[in-house]
Amino acid sequence: MINLINVGSDIGNITINAFNAIIESDIIVNYDNIDLSDLDTYLKDKEIIDNGLEKSESVEETGDNEVIIGLDESESEETGGNEVIIGLDESESEETGGNEVIIGLDESESVEETGDIYSKLEEYYLKMELAISRSSDKNVALICSNRRNIYGIANLLIQMSSKYNDVEFKIYPAVSPIDYSSAVLGAPLNDFVAIDLNNPIVSEKELKNKIKFALKNDFVLFVHNPIGDNGDKVNFNILKEVMDDFNDELLAGIVNESYRYEISRFNDINEESIRENSTLIIGNKLTYKLEDYMVTSSDYIVKPKFISQNIDFFERYLKDETPKGLDYDCEYLPCHKALEACDFCYCPFYPCADGLTGGEWIKDKDVWSCQHCDWIHLEEPCQAVRKGLEDILEDKNDLKTKHMELLKLRRECLLKTLK
Repeated sequence: MINLINVGSDIGNITINAFNAIIESDIIVNYDNIDLSDLDTYLKDKEIIDNGLEKSESVEETGDNEVIIGLDESESEETGGNEVIIGLDESESEETGGNEVIIGLDESESVEETGDIYSKLEEYYLKMELAISRSSDKNVALICSNRRNIYGIANLLIQMSSKYNDVEFKIYPAVSPIDYSSAVLGAPLNDFVAIDLNNPIVSEKELKNKIKFALKNDFVLFVHNPIGDNGDKVNFNILKEVMDDFNDELLAGIVNESYRYEISRFNDINEESIRENSTLIIGNKLTYKLEDYMVTSSDYIVKPKFISQNIDFFERYLKDETPKGLDYDCEYLPCHKALEACDFCYCPFYPCADGLTGGEWIKDKDVWSCQHCDWIHLEEPCQAVRKGLEDILEDKNDLKTKHMELLKLRRECLLKTLK
């Protein structure tokens, strides 16, 4: 049995079920050499396969099943019983007997000829094959992080195990980098798209199309692997190019290890803070900074509250007796800094409890203040709200009974009118 344990961004965030599966396993395969020192107490009596897959590695004695792991040209090819040979020698034989498994590249290939990416992947694949071979009579904990893939290596395990009969495994998810990064930044996720910016088999065209789709449809964009191996920024520059064409003033958050994060407009992003293991969340039009956090407007709904002036205003509004445009007869003009229309001296969405447009709670008073909200007093939003109210407001009491419909209208108008 293979217990695939994804520890996510921080081994301290593994689940209780995953922790128990590690304790119950006989063999620990450390897939990408993560630091397991916090688990030393629980691993001391277990066989641990860590970072020992070197080219000069010799035969390892592992009980009844002999496992030969090596890349040396002189590697022995004679097998028998339950041994496993994993190698890349050009002359490697493919004849097998008993329960042996021989894994290698094509006869004409070598590590050097197939490039760095293959030499890096091969170590990982060797460990995966080793975990599969040892799992026939032992419980193997295959432990990985999410450095190379948002959801760990479940996809790889399933595909590689399909080459063999009767491979049993159970997958234990961890706190994904999506959840981890979102929690560190605050609450930036609503509807979102997750993109691995440096997937080696994704073309530039496909990558651009995915980014454009997310931005065009107002998805929050989660970016994994923003920087490639050895600091390669080719794909990050593609992201910048698309953002420049769309809207580079959207709010963005960078998250690194140990809960370190930065929030800024995308066009002010500190590229020096972005590393290979960083994650990046780019908000949509409804994302804003609230104190030290990044928030995307979602489902904070407050029961509507009314005062007599509010009721009176909408009685007159429904009779078409309220101002349109600027009300030059009002003694409070101008009441907002960016004032273009007085059509909604009293807001039909009050209280929206959404700081995106400048409203805020008066602390410890349970009062929502619209003093710094200019959005509904600008011409374009004002006209969009007017048009939407035609299908909702028939009576002043609809402000109470149709509050949810009104909040949906507000969101629709925000997405339509915010830049």
